[in-house]
Parts: sequence; structure tokens; C-alpha cells
Amino acid sequence: MRATRVLLPLALSMAACTAQADLLYAFDSDTQGFTITSGGALTHQVEGGNGFLQATDLDLSDMLLNVPLGGNWADWSGYFGGTLSFDARIVNGTPADWPGFGALTFGNARVSVTFDIVPATDPTSSWKTYSVVFDPLAWGVEDFLVDSIFTSLEYVTLNLESGNGAIEVVGIDNFRLTGAVPEPGSVAMILAGLAVVGALGYRRRI
Repeated sequence: MRATRVLLPLALSMAACTAQADLLYAFDSDTQGFTITSGGALTHQVEGGNGFLQATDLDLSDMLLNVPLGGNWADWSGYFGGTLSFDARIVNGTPADWPGFGALTFGNARVSVTFDIVPATDPTSSWKTYSVVFDPLAWGVEDFLVDSIFTSLEYVTLNLESGNGAIEVVGIDNFRLTGAVPEPGSVAMILAGLAVVGALGYRRRI
């Protein structure tokens, strides 16, 4: 019985480590809590049955899309090794000529980091998916900053400025953050642990 009390929490905690819930904002019916800075106007649009966010540039300042964190802060460290992605396109046909589009900024009151995942010539007039492995170390973020930022995020923004001037209208869809897929060895360890717990429980009932 004592072994069961030790192994069960261990097995459950191992399973929980691989069960980080994905974040998906498909914008099917509304903006899902996303907002935009004063540099742009944000609306929800439906085209061909597909909902998406539309950002219209209003002035020369950057349009920054604010990702909702569900509270005053969020811990995204559980997504390390997963994938961050979103779909984007130019709605009004204005060619992209400003490299800031696609720059993601993660930060809090103490420190922030920015990483751009979109080529300077994008977006285009067709929907395209942009994705990156969610690995701040690979982005060049120093070790000592990773925990201080990503375990206590107070804001996440996506720069939507793709034109030099108040000229562009852009669409954003399917903002997604997925957790890392467990290594086969980790899955095997979890299954083995759960099997041992089950066997111990079965023996006690005999």
C-alpha cells in the first residue's frame, strides 16, 4: 500500500507534465479577447464562413496585437519545445514593405524579448501560416532571462505593421501555441509507471 501511495502521485505528475493544454484562437465568432494598440483598429470579419481578425492601420505608430493571457500574468514555460504559429494575409492588396510585421514580444515589468518569425517580404494577399519552434534559447534569449520572462508573462504582442505609413489592412487567424510532443522514452516511462500502480492495486484486491 505504501508503494502505491508513492507511485501514484509520481505517475500522475509525469502524465500532467505532458498534458499542457494547447492554446488555439480560431476567431470563429469574435475576437476572443484580443485587442490592438492605438495604432490600429481591430474588427472581427467573416469571409467564406471563416472568421478572422482584421487590423486597419490608423497612423504611423506600430499596430501591436495584444494576446490575452487570462489574468495578470501567465506561465508559458510548459510550452517550450512546442510550436507557436498564426495565419496572416494582406486584405487590401497593399504590398508589404515594412519588416516589423510578425515580431513577437514577450515581457513583463522587468524585461522583454522580441523575435520575428515572418520574412521581410510578407505577408502577401493569400493566407499563409507562419510558425516557429517555441524555444527561447534557440532565439538567442540568454539562459538567465528565460525563466524570469516566460514563467511570469505580463504581455505578449504581435506586430502587424507591414507598410510604411497608414496604408495596410491585414488579417490574422488561427493563433496557436502547442506543447511539445513527449519523447517515446517519456511516454514509455509514464505507461510503465501507471502499469505498476495498476498491478499493485490489483494485487491488493486479491
